[in-house]
Amino acid sequence: MISKVYFCPLSLKEDKEKISRSLVLLLEKTAFFEKVQKNDFVAIKIHFGEEGNKGFVKPIYLKDLVKEIQKRGAKPFLTDTNTLYVGKRANAVDHLILASKHGFTIEQVGAPIIISDGLLGNNEIKVKIDGKHFKEVPIARELGLCQAILSINHFTGHIVTHFGAGIKNLGMGGSARAGKLQQHSNLSPRVNPTKCTGCEECIKWCSTNSISIVEGKAKIDPKTCIGCGQCLSVCPVYAITFSWNESSELVQEKMVEHTLGVLKGKGEKVAHITFLTHITEECDCISKDEEPLCEDIGILSSTDIVAIDKASLDLVEKKLGKKISKLPEKQIQYAESLGIGSSKYELEILNL
Repeated sequence: MISKVYFCPLSLKEDKEKISRSLVLLLEKTAFFEKVQKNDFVAIKIHFGEEGNKGFVKPIYLKDLVKEIQKRGAKPFLTDTNTLYVGKRANAVDHLILASKHGFTIEQVGAPIIISDGLLGNNEIKVKIDGKHFKEVPIARELGLCQAILSINHFTGHIVTHFGAGIKNLGMGGSARAGKLQQHSNLSPRVNPTKCTGCEECIKWCSTNSISIVEGKAKIDPKTCIGCGQCLSVCPVYAITFSWNESSELVQEKMVEHTLGVLKGKGEKVAHITFLTHITEECDCISKDEEPLCEDIGILSSTDIVAIDKASLDLVEKKLGKKISKLPEKQIQYAESLGIGSSKYELEILNL
């Protein structure tokens, strides 16, 4: 099967109104507006940007998209999930404050901002899939409950997956904390005894009674721990950590399987927009402003997450004049093998 991918060549230096119009045009080409129905909850999945990072997709571009969705009587909301690591996006309170600081407010975009996996990242729905690594994946609850998803992606490099775009935005970014943990690690969380105060908060949340207090410090039993990540999210002094010990290839495959979980049940009510702008070596989770690797290329849209990721990778590598690495193809190939989409695409260029 050959999927359609639509492409507007442009730069973020251009007029903001032109960029906003291009997003509406790109989404119109996918017929997403026609598929969304009255009273549908539409999750606009986007990265709100880490503190100190300036490369994330700016909220000012999204207002016209939100209006078009609302014209259909649907109920759009902007959303992301909490991080596995400690920082300004590790819980919903700090995350929402940072999002607001970056301009993601109902006044700016015309839609509410919701953290899909709740206060501490443990608000989840378990979705059954048929993957090589998992038969069930924990995805963020609000992404599971909504009727439609519009994924707004920003193509960047990534320290583990080598590049990130649509599959990473939904697979990693659409997972609850437990999903992120099982993608990154195959070991149980561990307790740093120098930080642990023995408050027993983690014990209250452990569903398998795998945590006990030994000599005033929490201790996790790896034999019974299921790696749900609850203890990570509730520890008030950040004494519980995990190992980033999975290989890049396995992380990519696990990420793809979580993408499958996020998309399950949405049918045709899914579309993807990918910004090939301010392309940096690291992702928007990095708390610094990196210099772009190349000039802006443009913005893409498609209903096929595999096709748009492949087209994005091809356009970026063509611009750079070199391959990023062999491993980025892994997530595309594995996603295609699971029937998520097709790596074969036809690129249609749109000019405003």
